[in-house]
Amino acid sequence: MLLRSTSLFVALALAASAVQANNLDINLGSNAASINYSTNLTNTGLEGDIGYLHHTGSVDIGNVGLQVVGNSNPVGSPFIFAVGGKLFFISPKQNSGNGTVLGLGGRFNYTWPSYNRFTIGGELYYAPKIVSFNNADRYLQYSVNAGYEILRNAELYVGYRHISAAFTNTSTLTLDSTFMVGLNLTF
Repeated sequence: MLLRSTSLFVALALAASAVQANNLDINLGSNAASINYSTNLTNTGLEGDIGYLHHTGSVDIGNVGLQVVGNSNPVGSPFIFAVGGKLFFISPKQNSGNGTVLGLGGRFNYTWPSYNRFTIGGELYYAPKIVSFNNADRYLQYSVNAGYEILRNAELYVGYRHISAAFTNTSTLTLDSTFMVGLNLTF
């Protein structure tokens, strides 16, 4: 399932990347590393992404997602929002079963108008039991970050990420809770 979903997204991303903007986000925590690639799929704000997170002691998580990206005031608003869903494939190391969840949520990014190289952002994705499959019962992922654009297409940021999930016959497990340093490239 992961291979089919990943292959489909990569094919769509390569087809769209010839004329659309691409984004590569890499971040490192004390025991975790994450990489996420996103691309605009249409000129009207539909964006697709694919990502992977590895935590040395607790989990591997792959994801594919679709979001609608834009701002509520198209005349130069400093807020950019994305709303949609991600399919997360969770393989915890401290639990015998894997899980798949459909997390709904989104992210935001705010660029200070008078200091236009400074940004703050965050994301939140949640999946209750009704959209949790295999061995998963629920999932929560959120993060916040503050960044500085070292170039117009390269942002260096620091932030905090928390990921927790519950599985069949277990209480909620914290899969990742870390401060991170990251680099976000747009090309």
